[in-house]
Amino acid sequence: MRSIELVLDPDSDDAVRAAWQALTAADLPSLGRSGTNSPHVTLAAGDDLPVPEGFDVPVPTTLRLGGVLLFPAGPDRSVLVRAVVVDPALAAFHAAVHRGAPGAVETSLPGAWSPHLTFARRVRDVDLPAAVAALRSAPLPETLAVGGVRHWDGETKTVTPVA
Repeated sequence: MRSIELVLDPDSDDAVRAAWQALTAADLPSLGRSGTNSPHVTLAAGDDLPVPEGFDVPVPTTLRLGGVLLFPAGPDRSVLVRAVVVDPALAAFHAAVHRGAPGAVETSLPGAWSPHLTFARRVRDVDLPAAVAALRSAPLPETLAVGGVRHWDGETKTVTPVA
């Protein structure tokens, strides 16, 4: 799978990693456990997604966080995320990404996309209250700063900076 992702500036990246660490400290699932993850918001994903040559609108400079969301992750388990609010700048950039890199899966297309920042995968339902409490112990700012755009190739484990 390949993806095009917004990455965060160093301060915002550190803030998200602190939330990941709060989950780890509470002995809960966390993206911070792998050592290879980095905070990002996926804009497009697909098996043959090309590296775009550029975009016809500017990269958003900030992302506004929404509430905690859960995505299904199997029986009695959830993916724990924070929503990212789609403002006009993000919506325009998201559409530009898909113009520049066609071939994404349906769930990442405009109109079907649920932008988010992932904190943990496969959290047991019984652990959700503890996970939310851990996230409250490392509160994030309402707005995170964007540091750039990258293309990720999961097959080759290659990151290509795009913008």
